[in-house]
Amino acid sequence: MSNSKPYSLFSSSSSSSSRKSSSSKAISKDKKQDDNDITLAIICSLIIITTICIAIGHYAFKNGLLTCDHYVLNTYLYILLSVFIIYLIVLISDKTGIFNGIIYHYGFGTVILILILFIGLIYLLYKIPPQDIFKSNFVWLLLIILLGILIIPIIELSRMTGVLGNAGLYTCIIVIITGLLGYYKGDYIIRFDWDYYLYIGLILLFVISIIGLYYIYIYNPPLETVLMFIYIMSIISLIIFVLLLLSVHKTLKENAEKCINGNGTVIPNYPMQSFTIIIKIYNIFTDLVQILGLRKLMSRRGRGRR
Repeated sequence: MSNSKPYSLFSSSSSSSSRKSSSSKAISKDKKQDDNDITLAIICSLIIITTICIAIGHYAFKNGLLTCDHYVLNTYLYILLSVFIIYLIVLISDKTGIFNGIIYHYGFGTVILILILFIGLIYLLYKIPPQDIFKSNFVWLLLIILLGILIIPIIELSRMTGVLGNAGLYTCIIVIITGLLGYYKGDYIIRFDWDYYLYIGLILLFVISIIGLYYIYIYNPPLETVLMFIYIMSIISLIIFVLLLLSVHKTLKENAEKCINGNGTVIPNYPMQSFTIIIKIYNIFTDLVQILGLRKLMSRRGRGRR
């Protein structure tokens, strides 16, 4: 019996060490597998981006200039290119953490600087003549890269709340439905220039949000009140951007007809045309992440109180 106890202790320690080693190996294996999956996704994204660039070169350009032929197709090729560039940036951030470092390490001030740069580039994009193809495409590319960086915190939030898949799916459904309605039924649905009123609504929403954040900072209301405020603001923002997306597809059809007819009133500018759509898609996705995430959080808190 005297030999049994020491052996038992040694055996238990060895078993515990073995389990820790196995667990560590399993974690390391999973991490390596995730890393390999991200690398494969990056390679596939680069192949798709290259293919879309070739398609743009084939359909959107003629004799070195942008052509009116395939106006809608060319616009959506640029939109697809935007989506995959943003996706590539998110993948690179997942693999290297480089863009996470820019946003999280340097803090809120860096985000403000990125937003200021973003607004300045938007102004440039709308001011550059469509004939200046290199400048307009270069500014467009910078804007898409910045969008990719700015979407990283939204992606992280959607992952933490478990709504990434649903937010992406609902965004695709909204884009398809509004695109079809705006393109084919826009003249029947939009009987006046509602963009003017919608942009006024966005400005008012921004002002109310700033006032609300100031109130939250000063008076520190209950968390339920804060969550409900953000939830309502996100719903209103979603409605506004869905209506704007509907309107921009009506404009897309009108621009395509004017451009193809060759009356000189519309010169093809696919970087600008595509960006007016992609920025609205970005905001719709962001609003959906907030709405779905907040609804899930408020539901959990409601069940917790019971």
